[in-house]
Amino acid sequence: MDQIYHNKQNVIIEPCLAEGTALLKVSLDKKQEKIFRIDIDQGQVLWNSKKSGKINIENIKEIRVGDAIRGYKEPFKISADIEPRWFTIIYVDSGKYKTLHLIAPTLELFNIWVDNLKNLYLHSIDMIGGLDQLRKRDSLWLNRYWKQADKDGKSKLGYDDVEADVNKNGSLDFTDFQQFVKLIKKRDELDKLFNSLAKERGNILTLQEFKGFLVGVQKCTLKEEEYDNLYHKFWDNDLKGMNLEGFSCFLMSSDNTIFASEHAKVYQDMSQPLSHYFIDSSHNTYLLGNQLAGKSSVEGYIRAIREGARCVEIDCWDGPDGPVVFHGHTLTTKIKFQDVISSIRTHAFKSSPYPLIVSLEVHCSIEQQNQIASILLDTLGDCLVTKFLSENETELPSPENLSYKIILKGHNTTIDASDVETSKEKKAEKKKIAKALSDLIVYCASVKFEGFDRECFYRPYEKKSDKDALIQHNTCHLTRIYPMGVRVNSSNYEPHHQWIAGNQLVALNSQIFDRGMQISQAMFSVNGGCGYVLKPERLCNPKISNKNPPAQTLTIEIISAQQLPKTKNSSKREIVDPFVEVELLIPGAEATKKRTKTISDNGFNPTWNETLKFTLNCEEIDLVFLRFVVWDKDLISSNDLIASYCILVSRLQFGYRYVPLNDVTGELYPFASLFIRSSLE
Repeated sequence: MDQIYHNKQNVIIEPCLAEGTALLKVSLDKKQEKIFRIDIDQGQVLWNSKKSGKINIENIKEIRVGDAIRGYKEPFKISADIEPRWFTIIYVDSGKYKTLHLIAPTLELFNIWVDNLKNLYLHSIDMIGGLDQLRKRDSLWLNRYWKQADKDGKSKLGYDDVEADVNKNGSLDFTDFQQFVKLIKKRDELDKLFNSLAKERGNILTLQEFKGFLVGVQKCTLKEEEYDNLYHKFWDNDLKGMNLEGFSCFLMSSDNTIFASEHAKVYQDMSQPLSHYFIDSSHNTYLLGNQLAGKSSVEGYIRAIREGARCVEIDCWDGPDGPVVFHGHTLTTKIKFQDVISSIRTHAFKSSPYPLIVSLEVHCSIEQQNQIASILLDTLGDCLVTKFLSENETELPSPENLSYKIILKGHNTTIDASDVETSKEKKAEKKKIAKALSDLIVYCASVKFEGFDRECFYRPYEKKSDKDALIQHNTCHLTRIYPMGVRVNSSNYEPHHQWIAGNQLVALNSQIFDRGMQISQAMFSVNGGCGYVLKPERLCNPKISNKNPPAQTLTIEIISAQQLPKTKNSSKREIVDPFVEVELLIPGAEATKKRTKTISDNGFNPTWNETLKFTLNCEEIDLVFLRFVVWDKDLISSNDLIASYCILVSRLQFGYRYVPLNDVTGELYPFASLFIRSSLE
């Protein structure tokens, strides 16, 4: 084993990375050589620093090299010989996105670092997702918390370290610590479930018992051989059957997720007109902070696109050396329009092949509008749609037909000229659009919505309710909805109330992970996260009768939680007092909320065994969401949010499932979860 270094989770890295290598750490104001190493037991990248000097592997969002770092070339003054040895780690720390820019002294060491980091990153995703990794997850958790507690490195924990002494000898070694954790992690609810199923052999669940559980409780519809394969995947070779540990592994695995795995890939028809899809849309994409004084950055575009957005917004203003992007009339910082477009070109199709819509809000002079047009043409090249795909189009093209294309949305002089008659004063107020820029607006010409009580340039409408008229309009046109400017803290409305009218481009601020953003994330996690979700059939064809289905009862049993973290407001020795609130979110209605009792002083393995029932009666089941929220009860002030998770009811897998939990910024907790049982009748 002199070629590699590995830990108990069989994670392999080069020995030089475990020992540490010199890398040049680069920021805008200085460059410093530091020793970087990887501790795979703790799952961390470490370096000598007066500040934190560490990154948890599971907090890494991306490792950028090559084209992906071109945006840093000018501000960091990267020379041609350095560029091949430069890599950037994008990670999250305390809810904030951060960058670590590193230069390896040799190309060989560069490749070693990048390859090993990518492998560790993929392994961390595997661990977080519960992909048949119960033992490895437990081992990783044990090693990490053992090292954190064993501050003096003596491989012994004193009473003050763990507040427990199993053998009454004043300290715990690692074996004692393992036994101690095993005792407190004992899951009575799993023992009870397993014993209720394993009737024939007691300590073994037979194939027929396992299949009966999958069909009767989990509502699985698999082929006969798939049940057999799944059973043998989790059985114990020595016992020739599935024991409690194997059953527990199955419950936590990717074969038993709460979100149906078939929806994690593109499965919908992508050949329908653009107007038939909900489109993942970002508002004020350039902002990383609030609307008044936040930081503008190309990172906002990179992050939004990499996370699935298919419509991004650019606010363009005159700059001293060319057009700039920022939130006008505020103190937000400015970035070059050229840098934004270059970043968009680099990342546009990293996560999805389907068209990216760039919503332009242009406040520039004609001169700088012409510069904008030149930058768009020169930078985006063949990706930019500059003419209709066909002269005889009767409907919008499909995402499939527009694959790997970028569409501009903005004001078009042709549209302005053909709009309805207005007063001379209003005509004088119309923005002047440079012809070079106007010519680039093809499919998405912006027209301010002023209601259906007048004839618009596209066609007259019969007198109908606004909702019905909007549904009809949205069968063949695109509508963009966006947050009002008064939302200075970047909060969001709830998008399902807009989707029910067929609105496609429901733009949200991604700077805050509020309920609106969680609903959007749940919606666009389906269809492979490609950013396009086919609208319900009635919203594409209103002539289809909408017979209200009979009311159904959605039953959610909150059984237990595992390893809930403390909130930011908790003191060092404070223990959380958790309760769970479940919300049913139906478009056009107030949220229905129900909650469990509070468990005092137990965030490690609280057990509720409480059943919550909801009446479900909605015209569009595909727009109904279920949200789990875990709170820390506070008797003095308001309750503190611990974690949450949101899912479409139509994508909820029933039976016994683990609910993954996100922190207040939307990052997934690596070990925390809820254990529930659900049904719909």
